[in-house]
Amino acid sequence: MFFGKIAIYPYVRQTDISKSMQLSSGWYMAKGVKSTVERRLTGKRYQKCVASLFCCVLLSFLNSALAFNEAQPSHTQQAAPQASFATIVVIYIKVAGTSPPGTPDYLKSPSNEGTAGASVAIEDANITGKFLGYQFELTEISVPSIGELQASLAKTHQHSSSSANANHKEISSNQQGDIAPVVLLDMQSSDEVMAASIEQLIATIQNTLPNAVFFNVANSDDLLRQNSCRLPLFHTIPSYQMKADALAQWFRTKRIDEIFAVYGKTADDAAYLAAFKRSAKKFKLSLVDTKQWQDSFDLRRAAFAEIPQFTRTTETYQAVFTADSAAQFAYSLPFNTYYPVPVVGAAGLKALGWHFTHEQWGARQLQSRFNDTFNRHMNEVDFAAYLAVTAVANAAQQGSNLTQQGIFKTLLSDHYTLGAYKGRPLSIRPYTHQFRQPIALAHEDALVTHAPLEGFLHQTNELDTLGATHTTCKDKL
Repeated sequence: MFFGKIAIYPYVRQTDISKSMQLSSGWYMAKGVKSTVERRLTGKRYQKCVASLFCCVLLSFLNSALAFNEAQPSHTQQAAPQASFATIVVIYIKVAGTSPPGTPDYLKSPSNEGTAGASVAIEDANITGKFLGYQFELTEISVPSIGELQASLAKTHQHSSSSANANHKEISSNQQGDIAPVVLLDMQSSDEVMAASIEQLIATIQNTLPNAVFFNVANSDDLLRQNSCRLPLFHTIPSYQMKADALAQWFRTKRIDEIFAVYGKTADDAAYLAAFKRSAKKFKLSLVDTKQWQDSFDLRRAAFAEIPQFTRTTETYQAVFTADSAAQFAYSLPFNTYYPVPVVGAAGLKALGWHFTHEQWGARQLQSRFNDTFNRHMNEVDFAAYLAVTAVANAAQQGSNLTQQGIFKTLLSDHYTLGAYKGRPLSIRPYTHQFRQPIALAHEDALVTHAPLEGFLHQTNELDTLGATHTTCKDKL
């Protein structure tokens, strides 16, 4: 067998191979092999020997090349000036309450909920940022109340200012100090101590960061979207009205008309129930009865006997809607109601901004990366935080002026859309600043479908069949 003009013979003694390897390295080794050959072989054994010798020659050549490269001084790297990046500070603020007694451990939110999604988005955004001259940095602030927030914000602002002074890179003719910080808010309105909710929180933060852009990543209350539409606040988490409309569309598709509603004692539960009542009126569904959950027995011991009695009504129903943000009772209702009917809402079929079983449109890669990094599934708060950072990164990629007004102008543009693994381009409602997005209808083991469902149409955007589409700031729900 010949390689170029050099014949390589397969059968070689071990001592002769050692001699030939001492002659030279790389491709010149073939000449030593040729001089030590005694006889040829044919057939499979011949081919195996030829392949073995060729691999030895190739490996020797590669090892020599690598050794040569490692020995060379990296003059290029030493001479290259250090790149200067503009820093976009992402501050994740979590007003963390305690889980009420009775919530099972397996239903409690993970400690890194939200921040995990933001971390994945920052990692993705910084890949592109290396070429465009910016980078994201994440800071997390977790406080039990608004009263303890001011001191933490002062520290964060001081750190951000020192980081900004170290960089002088301009983006769209703006100095580093003019780049708006991105604040992700993770706060539920069910905490009675914080009756003013996110509006008071934003006012507190603006004292320290007056040019910040805010994203609500955890609160689904529709009143927040109605009352805070003049604030620099976007909502990446779906509203209760969007979720309720998605469930109502599923009811209409399945020709289920008579609904029994059970709700908990928190403000979020009341808000979700109010949204579902509006959806029932909108889609012509009948609420046969509503009951508030009473902690009158131990679910761990008496659920099978007590739940059917609690869900017994004077009129028959075809489905049960549950509003249970604190995970106190809804998990015990599926397959245990007085009438054997589907359960939706907080248990059974859930309406969510994201579900870990969703794998279409590239979502499988995002799910896998998240699982590999954090060893758990991505939930809707994680995705809302991911979406917020991705939206700002997308604005930067479009050459947006990264001041507060520049980001607002880009995100609220009529032509702005964002791809987010949901099969439809996402956009923002200009008055409520709510991200339009499909809603996942899923249970514990699988994704059923995405709303809006087929047949539910809108004159401008089918995503506006989900949720309240206000035309002015203080429109009634």
